[in-house]
Amino acid sequence: MNRKQIAENLGDIHRLVVEPKFVCRSCARSSADNASLCKPAAIPPQACQNKPLAEQKGCGLLAEALPPTQRTEQQTQAVRRVVEKVKQKAQLQKVAIAEKSTEAIELNTLDLSDEKAVKKANKALKKQFKQQKKLLKLAKKQNKLLKRQKKLEASIEYSKELAALIPEARSAQNQSSIH
Repeated sequence: MNRKQIAENLGDIHRLVVEPKFVCRSCARSSADNASLCKPAAIPPQACQNKPLAEQKGCGLLAEALPPTQRTEQQTQAVRRVVEKVKQKAQLQKVAIAEKSTEAIELNTLDLSDEKAVKKANKALKKQFKQQKKLLKLAKKQNKLLKRQKKLEASIEYSKELAALIPEARSAQNQSSIH
């Protein structure tokens, strides 16, 4: 909307924002009508918002806005597998270093390398999950566009059928008026 349109529709704008019931997930605008927002999400009642964090999870509208507290089982298992692999590599490195150097120096360097390897593995895992999430988002978007394309093609086909019927109806009407 430009400034002129805003000035003309100021009454409607006031009506929409006086008691907002919805917030846009995309641009964070609020409104009393969800039709005026891009991606509307209902605002939970104040009674739910005032509850302690543990009880807020029971409120359906508020639960989706709370930060996720636990990883999924699949993510947890993947992290465990990576950590186990890193520990095995560290154990192999410990054996190799034990043969070459003294035990005192060996323990200090292995603890540091083990921690670094675990951190590196966790970082790589997070990056992989992030990339998978992006791919899933792109797949959903592609499916949505494909559905829209099919819908448009169907409406075009329907329009062509109607356009073919209209001349036939007119010619039939003209012939009946002649006789």
